[in-house]
Amino acid sequence: MKPMLSGVPQPRFGVKGKAAAAWLAAQGLALPQQPNSWIGLADGSLILRLGRGEYLAEGAAARQLHTAWKNGMPDVYQVPRYDAGFLLAGEGIAGVMAEICALDTRPELVGDGVLMTLAAGISVTLICDTHEGVPAYRLWCDATYGDYMQGMLREILG
Repeated sequence: MKPMLSGVPQPRFGVKGKAAAAWLAAQGLALPQQPNSWIGLADGSLILRLGRGEYLAEGAAARQLHTAWKNGMPDVYQVPRYDAGFLLAGEGIAGVMAEICALDTRPELVGDGVLMTLAAGISVTLICDTHEGVPAYRLWCDATYGDYMQGMLREILG
């Protein structure tokens, strides 16, 4: 598969706080065990653990959490997420990331880690994944940089 870029218009839901993990588990979600790691769920959702007590859900899990959320949960705080999200997939995509990323993002080094780094000069959150059986990266940046990031990625992919 030739390298491709796709916007990832998925619902997102973020929470943090000392009871965030317990609340998420009570919603029936599997959670990453370590900070700065992620897991994929059977329905295609992603759960990222961004720190000791901060989580980001994307996909169907985020829709579920939006429905379950009630303001005023003790020790659980909603974190609004307005990120621009991208999927880069295809053979040779690690070479593309090497051109734009401040860290070595080869999948064998990153594993199930969540990286907070710079890509094309913009702060991003990044994970290594697969898409249709080929290597892939998912990255998120501040939405105000979304158009810039998309343009840079399209230019690099040619």
